Amino acid sequence: MNVLNIIKKRKSIRSFTGEKISETELQSILIAAQAAPVGMGAYNNITLTVIKNEELLKKIDENAAKTFNREGHMLYGAPMLIVVSTKLAGSPMDNVAYSNAATIVENMVLEAVELGVGACHIWGTIIALAGNANLVKELNLPEGFSPVCAVALGKTIEVYEEREIPTDRITITII
Repeated sequence: MNVLNIIKKRKSIRSFTGEKISETELQSILIAAQAAPVGMGAYNNITLTVIKNEELLKKIDENAAKTFNREGHMLYGAPMLIVVSTKLAGSPMDNVAYSNAATIVENMVLEAVELGVGACHIWGTIIALAGNANLVKELNLPEGFSPVCAVALGKTIEVYEEREIPTDRITITII
């Protein structure tokens, strides 16, 4: 499939059937993550945590709902979550770490589109997770790593369909 066609089909899936993706699909999505560029080639500053454990997913979801005082599920019932964690320095250089994580997630989401797997880039739930030291411990992260974003994955009945992309929604300045 043409990359631009995949990009035009990409959307956030927020309804999952509860069915997990196959191991083959997961491995393909993880290869897409490994293919992502990382600033200065510092791949040792990134770790992925694949969460399939329903109890832990429920804790993460409930923590987010409580943190943001929201009803419902902020993981949308996804049966899998891949959390991207990185080292943060508390400086403007953290911009690189966040950009790396976002690029990794976008690669995974694009591969999910190619496979027809439901995927949603997750930020708010991970902000809530990062603020809960007890939940972060359950991720078994290496020392000095913080969860910064994630992708929720699972089977869905939604279909990825190519859409028209407005060419005027982002301001472009050419100098």
